[in-house]
Amino acid sequence: MKLCALRALCGSNRFLLTCSKVEPHMTTTSKIALPLVNAAAEPLVDWHGFAPTGPSLLRAAESPPEPLAPQGAYNHDSVADDLHVPLPAAKDSVCTAPVELLAPAGGPESAYAAFHFGADAIYLGLKKFSARAEAENFTLEEVDAVTAYAHSLTPRRRVFVTVNTLVRQDELAELVDAVAHLDAIGVDAVILQDLGVYRLIRLHFPKLELHASTQLAVHNRAGAEALRELGFKRVVLARELTLEEVHDITRTSGIETEVFIHGALCYSYSGLCLFSAQTLGRSGNRGKCAYSCRDAFEVTGAPLQLRDGSQVKRDPREGFPFSMKDLALPDQLPALQAAGVSCFKIEGRKKSPLYVATTTDYYRKLLDGRLRPEDRPNHEAEMQTVFSRPWTRLFVQSHKDKEVADRDTVGHRGTPVGRVEAVLGQPPRLRFRTSRALQRHDGLQVDLPTLGKPYGFAVDRLWVGPSRRDGQTRPKPNQRDHGLEVFEAQAGSVVEVSLPPDHPPLPVGAAVYCSSSQEVKQKYRFDQPKPGLFRTRHMLDVDLALTPAELIATGRVPGEAPVECRIALPGPFAPAREAATMNEAAKAAFAKLGQTSLELGQFSFQNDACLFVPVSRLNQMRRDLSLAIETALREQLFDRVRKACNQVTSAARPKSAAPAWSIMVDRIAYLDAFEEEDFRGIDEVVVDIARDSVAALLEKGELLSERIGRNRLRFALPALTRAWEDKSLRHKIQQLRAAGWRKWQAANVGAWKYLDDPRELDVAADWSVYVVNRLAACELLDWGVTRFALSPEDGLANLSSLVAEFGARATVIVYQDTPLFVAESCAYANLIGGCPGKANCKFESMEMVSTHGEKVLALDYHCRTIVLNQGPFCLSHRLGDLAKGGAASLRADFIYRQYAPDEVRDRWRTIRAGRSVSGGHAANFDTGLL
Repeated sequence: MKLCALRALCGSNRFLLTCSKVEPHMTTTSKIALPLVNAAAEPLVDWHGFAPTGPSLLRAAESPPEPLAPQGAYNHDSVADDLHVPLPAAKDSVCTAPVELLAPAGGPESAYAAFHFGADAIYLGLKKFSARAEAENFTLEEVDAVTAYAHSLTPRRRVFVTVNTLVRQDELAELVDAVAHLDAIGVDAVILQDLGVYRLIRLHFPKLELHASTQLAVHNRAGAEALRELGFKRVVLARELTLEEVHDITRTSGIETEVFIHGALCYSYSGLCLFSAQTLGRSGNRGKCAYSCRDAFEVTGAPLQLRDGSQVKRDPREGFPFSMKDLALPDQLPALQAAGVSCFKIEGRKKSPLYVATTTDYYRKLLDGRLRPEDRPNHEAEMQTVFSRPWTRLFVQSHKDKEVADRDTVGHRGTPVGRVEAVLGQPPRLRFRTSRALQRHDGLQVDLPTLGKPYGFAVDRLWVGPSRRDGQTRPKPNQRDHGLEVFEAQAGSVVEVSLPPDHPPLPVGAAVYCSSSQEVKQKYRFDQPKPGLFRTRHMLDVDLALTPAELIATGRVPGEAPVECRIALPGPFAPAREAATMNEAAKAAFAKLGQTSLELGQFSFQNDACLFVPVSRLNQMRRDLSLAIETALREQLFDRVRKACNQVTSAARPKSAAPAWSIMVDRIAYLDAFEEEDFRGIDEVVVDIARDSVAALLEKGELLSERIGRNRLRFALPALTRAWEDKSLRHKIQQLRAAGWRKWQAANVGAWKYLDDPRELDVAADWSVYVVNRLAACELLDWGVTRFALSPEDGLANLSSLVAEFGARATVIVYQDTPLFVAESCAYANLIGGCPGKANCKFESMEMVSTHGEKVLALDYHCRTIVLNQGPFCLSHRLGDLAKGGAASLRADFIYRQYAPDEVRDRWRTIRAGRSVSGGHAANFDTGLL
């Protein structure tokens, strides 16, 4: 393989990149992800210095998603990914605008670790409404303290609060109170998913900066543009995007972009994962994910042979098909910065403060050009001792990359330090040569793929062999070396460590990892401020007016809604010896506000008669005034909360109506077997346009309209439209609109931009836009939405409260093959050791059962994996309960799963009749959305 080098000039900054020139049948071994790999061919991208420009930028991202070349175990010419490339030296600092480094803070200690090691900002969650509900999280008092601390630093640091879960009806009052306090504290932004939270902030707390969570699944220019028009300042982009897509969104949409650069990966697109909710009642959209993607599965129906007749490299009948590697983009930072990204985000609110410290320090030094290439391996090893899965660039280089899953083992590994040489005697010892210095009380793990996770233990006792101490010959493989027991062993030593008596078999040659390092813990210590030292303070202006009869103190907190209080202290007052001394004493007394939420601002003292007031009386007056001001501020906040709650929770009740049905399909031919009686009572047919050709949609749409009427047919846009799907979708929309079709359905905020001028259309919202509370419903109605589907995650009580208010505008899904995962990572390729290339792949579907008994079906859709429950979500046997709850609009979906037209017809008849469907489940209908 011939190596080529590209030196890219960005102003005064030079970056050296190395990449491999490869043949078409080989996989690239680029060290940094740029689509410029063959100097002899026409460039895929135009470049200005380091920055990609021009209309050719999206060519790679627009190419079909199916990999042509084999990957992983099926490409014998592939080499291990090398993430190490030279980065700019400190003197050649990046020329583009500075990028904000955003670190996770699962609790206060992590927040201070992040700031100590160089984070420009942190993001944190409250005890409720956080997508990491099982993290330590923050009380409002802790948010106040850490925000005040961040704002006291030079340069000033920022605090973002995640209110990024779906919010139930019964939680709205609590939500208002939380957001009101965040506004009063002065946090720098709120990261949100729920459109109800968006509406609350926009109408009642408009000063709060809005950031769109990755849970909103924004993955294209249309979605980002829609958010900009809604008033969002920043969007956290989906992790699955390529560099080209990130650049396109950042360059054109007019909104700041935030990109994940490190941390754990969900298998599914964030916001579109319903696996945990539908199977275990723990919703990821509520921060309570059960991490089913990290589970092992038994598989049936997975092809054991490829199309060329050869056997697959690994047995797909058992494994970890959904367990992803960890994202790590250290070498893509310059390219992402050149693309205009505003913020680099580290994932990890459930990780330890030590993880936050090491990871923040690593990326801070990379961004500042302070980490030399030769020092990177050691720093990365330190990070890995804290928490590490194998690293991946995911799809930043290409959406066709499939080597992104951790197929053998789940959980923390550590950094490699050696391989098992022997397990000796009783009590047992493990012998290996360590490539890293070890200390007593370090943690070790041995890779055991047969167990599905590493075997871990602490180093309670540690011996160094004589081969290291005095040059003697190493002991034989099965001979115990009684060498010297030590506290620390140097790198390169042959060591023996004590093993727990119940250790599993440890095969010779198995990888040994250091999974916890005392040295690293000592190195990354940091200080924390004393409790109570920092708090958000209001500036208090004080005016004193002293006469012989009384002293009047007027306190004023300025702002849009200023607060003012007056305290009088009766005289008489004697003359002062020195007016200046009295003025200084008065100001000093009123400056002592340390235990309050106030800080002295402007101060004036009118003392024309040069009178004297004892300091003790001034101090009491200050206490009385500050108490009055703080009481008034609390009452002002309470009044604001009360008014917002009255508007948020008030609801008009519509008149009840007989329920009407709609039916949704993603292949219009599914309705071919319907007879006239089957269409009776159907208010609307919804057709997802993603799968059928535009010719089929136009032809069959006209035929169907002749049977049911043109005003009863609605076309639906898909929840996902990546760069390679964009042109096809736009073409279909253009052709269908030209043919006069006016009724549409949106499944993502980007749909409103695809529809161009939706106010001229009848637009409905699908369940993936998420309406779980009345605020979200009202927001969509303000957008002109005529109806909205409620989430299949929801339960009867919450559903009933929504349908009682919104009537037929709120659609309840009664039957659906709910997508549990929608992912760009191929589950089949993850099981068989890699992608054999689309032409040689036979995978269409496979049935899977987790160790917890969850039974699912994985389907291939153009190398995108869609996972369904083996049985459908079905409430047909609960139609009576829905009727009592006021449901006036019901829907049955026949999408994703392969159906025959007569099967759709027969199942539709069963559903409408209120009979149970075999194998169906009700998800959270009875328990509710937890």
